[in-house]
Amino acid sequence: ANLTAPVWKALHMGVYFAYALLVGHVALGALQSNTSPTPALLLGVSVACIIGLHLAAARRERSLDRPTPPNTHGLIPVGKASAIPENRAKIVVASGERIAVFRYDGKISAISNVCQHQNGPLGEGRVVDGLVTCPWHGYQYDPACGASPPPFTESVPTFGVVVQDGYVFVDPRPHPPGTRIEPARCEEAS
Repeated sequence: ANLTAPVWKALHMGVYFAYALLVGHVALGALQSNTSPTPALLLGVSVACIIGLHLAAARRERSLDRPTPPNTHGLIPVGKASAIPENRAKIVVASGERIAVFRYDGKISAISNVCQHQNGPLGEGRVVDGLVTCPWHGYQYDPACGASPPPFTESVPTFGVVVQDGYVFVDPRPHPPGTRIEPARCEEAS
């Protein structure tokens, strides 16, 4: 209860660093007594694969962070409502923040893409039993108000949503975490 999401994320990432040190320690110990080049080659290929996968993921994530320019009314265009999968989200970027726009039960709501537990990507989750469920650890949020169900107290910022002629637009100005915003109706998308 006393640690914030960034602190938990740093601790989580520290585990990866400790694991890398442990693997390096064991690998270097094994390589000292082995005369065959095979273990060293396998270790090198493994390290190259892991680094390559991380770089590829970083490149993919970077391309997602290109901000979408607002229209003349100051709203961010998301696209056709029918293009957002049912009980899933489409992610848009405004002012350096990712916004997850969910379509569920004929409604559309937008919340921050960052889970308050460990900064997980809410937009990669899905709506289960009317609640956005984080894919990392299962934390849940009401898409209309961004609040976790009781007894939990976490909440995320919400964003206003407008549907015009089947197209979805998001107001890039966040509302305080837990603020209820009436979901936009999207009957043709349900």
